[in-house]
Amino acid sequence: MPPITLSPNTVAIHPWASPSGRARAHRTLNAPLYLTTQWEGADLPELAELFMKSPDRGFYTRFGHPTTRIAEEKIAQLEGADDALLFASGMAAISTSLLAVLSSGDHVVAHHALFGQTLQFFDYLVTTMGVQVTFVDATDTMNVSRALRPDTRVLYLETPSNPIIDILDIEALASLGHTAGALVIVDTTFAGPLVQLPLALGADVSLQSASKSLAGHADVLAGCVAGSSEIIARVRRMRNLTGPSLDPHASWLLLRGLQTLPLRIRAQSDTAARVAGQLGAAAMVSLLRYPWHESHPGHAIARQQMRCGGTMVSFAFHGGSAATRRFVDALEWIPLASSLGSVFTTLEVPDELDFAPEEIGERAAAFAMPPGFIRLSVGAESADDVLADLARGLAAVRA
Repeated sequence: MPPITLSPNTVAIHPWASPSGRARAHRTLNAPLYLTTQWEGADLPELAELFMKSPDRGFYTRFGHPTTRIAEEKIAQLEGADDALLFASGMAAISTSLLAVLSSGDHVVAHHALFGQTLQFFDYLVTTMGVQVTFVDATDTMNVSRALRPDTRVLYLETPSNPIIDILDIEALASLGHTAGALVIVDTTFAGPLVQLPLALGADVSLQSASKSLAGHADVLAGCVAGSSEIIARVRRMRNLTGPSLDPHASWLLLRGLQTLPLRIRAQSDTAARVAGQLGAAAMVSLLRYPWHESHPGHAIARQQMRCGGTMVSFAFHGGSAATRRFVDALEWIPLASSLGSVFTTLEVPDELDFAPEEIGERAAAFAMPPGFIRLSVGAESADDVLADLARGLAAVRA
């Protein structure tokens, strides 16, 4: 009998829904958790076999772990990838992937509006490894076309981007990158595999912070990378050398979080769409960014490459930072927090947190990010409660 094809919702829930049937072999509904870092071999040949097959069988947890492997196989299925790897954080996934594919003197083209620490890591690559990086506004594909060179090894994209929520045309940009011989890497943290599939659109690598929507409960720090077997083998070698493997207990918590991913994404994106409508109708809002809101300049592309608008909304007020402070002070229960993607609705003011004060002006100009810009991560609470608290903030700005 040929294998059945399961929907992403089913894959996310069942730990045994993997090609290897690894978890099902234990006859447990939940994936088993092995609290050990080492495995013994019955004899020297078996120990050598464990070493050679450590990603799939227990040998030493830095090289691989059975619980982690179940989670990696699940993420690979959700991403439509040959394979996937888990890391101790999203930045570990990003930095290890770039170190695995770049050498001194290589050239990178990257979208200019990236997660702050990703920008800092590119600066590190420039100053310590001699990597050349050209930052462009990749919302215009012509900018990327002009920046690509014969020595460009990586085209690095982030869409939707953090925090300005730029939408990049993955399919068009991947085609440009491949024509130039570049590897196309997409950070899809603001979307995730139930919202957007970069590999299906032509990207070579899809990576994200699994701390966010994949785990979903603000209690796991993790990152993941998905791609072809050849690329993942290169990244795995670098992970084994540098050591940022994911703790098996965190892998188990991630698996538990994935079980509710379909429900969370549906509820949170529905509320986020309502929030975008509320903010879009408010006269004091000067800028609104939500991928599926008709005011977004990348709205048409987002409708093509995203299954829904996602859970992130960004906006700003005509009154700038002073209006933002009034808005935040009037909120009764939505907390200020620096991360995103969990069941909790949270907000952050990036120009107050992400960079040193002297860097804010330069960053804001590059990203078209006005003073007091707010990044809102919409959670799974009652949509009416979220809208009511935001209405209190809007009333304070209006006053």
